[in-house]
Amino acid sequence: MPELEITDNDINEFLRDYNQRLSDPSMALEFDDDRRAIIKAWDDVQACPGSGKTTIVAAKLLILEKKLRSADLGVCVLTHTNVARNEIISRIESHPSGSRLTQYPNFIGTIQEFINRYLATPYLRSIEMNPVRIDDEACVALMGSQITVRTKNYLANKYASISGLKIHHETGDVQVPGFNKESTSLSYRNLIEAFLERVDRGYFFYSEMYYFAKQCIQENAEIVSALRKRFPYVLVDEMQDTQKFQDDLINELFLCDGVMLQRLGDPDQAIFDSMGGESPNETFNDNSALVPLKSTHRFPVDIAAKISGLSVTGIGELQSFRQASDDTPHTIFLYTDDTKEHVLERFCNLLDALEIDNQARCAKAVGGTEGQGGFISEYWPSYDRRKSVKTPKPQLLIEAVSRKWWATETDAAFQYALLMQCVLDLLRRGGVTESVGDYTRHYSATSLGSHLRTTGAYEEFKGLLTSWIMDGTPSEELWEAQCSKLLSLLGINGEDGQVKEYLVYSESNDGDSPVAQAGTANIYRSASGREIEVGTIHSVKGETHDATLVLETKNRQYDLEKLSGRLAFTESGAISGTQKKKFARQLYVAASRPRRLLCMAAHQDRIQPDVRTQLERQGWIIQLV
Repeated sequence: MPELEITDNDINEFLRDYNQRLSDPSMALEFDDDRRAIIKAWDDVQACPGSGKTTIVAAKLLILEKKLRSADLGVCVLTHTNVARNEIISRIESHPSGSRLTQYPNFIGTIQEFINRYLATPYLRSIEMNPVRIDDEACVALMGSQITVRTKNYLANKYASISGLKIHHETGDVQVPGFNKESTSLSYRNLIEAFLERVDRGYFFYSEMYYFAKQCIQENAEIVSALRKRFPYVLVDEMQDTQKFQDDLINELFLCDGVMLQRLGDPDQAIFDSMGGESPNETFNDNSALVPLKSTHRFPVDIAAKISGLSVTGIGELQSFRQASDDTPHTIFLYTDDTKEHVLERFCNLLDALEIDNQARCAKAVGGTEGQGGFISEYWPSYDRRKSVKTPKPQLLIEAVSRKWWATETDAAFQYALLMQCVLDLLRRGGVTESVGDYTRHYSATSLGSHLRTTGAYEEFKGLLTSWIMDGTPSEELWEAQCSKLLSLLGINGEDGQVKEYLVYSESNDGDSPVAQAGTANIYRSASGREIEVGTIHSVKGETHDATLVLETKNRQYDLEKLSGRLAFTESGAISGTQKKKFARQLYVAASRPRRLLCMAAHQDRIQPDVRTQLERQGWIIQLV
């Protein structure tokens, strides 16, 4: 086991150095005994919402970097999403040691990126297969263009999707949607041909790379030893959302005496771990021996007290560093069938009375599911489940520049981030990568900025993106000139087919296309002019709001009705049942978003009188709609 100890003196030295760099002394960082223990040890951690987990990870990384000065030994940080990775990098990049942590021999990235880079891609190349693009949507689009109308109709009749035509990540079998075994039918042959064409062109699904990673390990035992030697210190963030097959692979690589492995997350917030029908991880989410971190910086003590009963793990009463505001009216709106559409207006009235900032992102109303029965849209018929400002997906670069979404989203930083993401996609399409030590990788927004500064092209690049934000849709002639300039600045071959497709000029931007719809938030505007955003609980995971309204929805059962006893503390003990646990995790995520005000909405008939009485005793305001 690596001999490297982190002491209180190391933490004190880090804090002195960090706090001296702050321009605002009120932002000084401090760690209590619980957080110091997590930094010093390697136990797995259950960190409650708003506990400062990312700050702890960043501090530990910077301390390790200072103590681990070796040309060949690095720290590996695995995250579940790009958002989590970027958040960690943003915390360390301003520190002098931060840039070293993003370079060889260290690694900070998603589990998928790690698997692709160190296992699956080298294995594919060793068997003379060249992975050109690893992207589910690109795979579906390519195969969709290869199948006949007959085959498409067959899949539709079987309620099957072309996205199911892939290599199973565990068995290596080719899954053919609509068929349980080999067939001589024309549709079966067409599907196999589409699959072979995709693989031959080097297009792979994300999940397929796990199969190739497993093959790499099985056929090259020395690769595991090499990775363990290079990465003797491994941190896994957002561990609760890791699926079983990912967890198994991480453990096969790093759960050993030669590696210090620490996993951090919150099983109570595990709402993505079974996505795609996959089995959730077991070694973390079902581990009763996790070190609890149950004090939050986000919400005050009165919200902490109200949501503790939703914990599936039974972490206990949440604590808070923030005192409650005087008499904050945390409210449960009880509606009838006839008044359900008035709930959002009542919520806005309350926000007006409390003078909460009138920006849509500051106050949100969220529900567990939209469903086929229109459960969120029953509160607001204009709700469109296709809309999302978190993950807009322009199919052409011009759509990101000219879409009507700019008219409703005035945050220039968000606009700039979207355009940067499109540029990164353009680089991927053009096959442009950066070299880091002994390997190549796709550019991130941070590394692209550094590269452009080195080449002296940054100011021109920034000016181009700024003009798109400020000036709107260019003429076709100007667009061609701007694209030529962009390609030159980035060093991309403009004759590449995928690049040319992405840069096609289009004047279609009437707001009715799926792309335009996807980029427009669901913004409810009250009679007073207040705006709030409406969406699903999954869409706000990781966010912080000033105020949050949790809308009761139904997935076979009504979630708030099912958990009203937990909110009222008339029901105690462990939460049992798969459906009830799922509801509890979703409501826990939603109810832990607000800094100031928490509200809920449920049908009057589904909250029993004795439960209503106990809710009031717990400090809830009951308001009939």
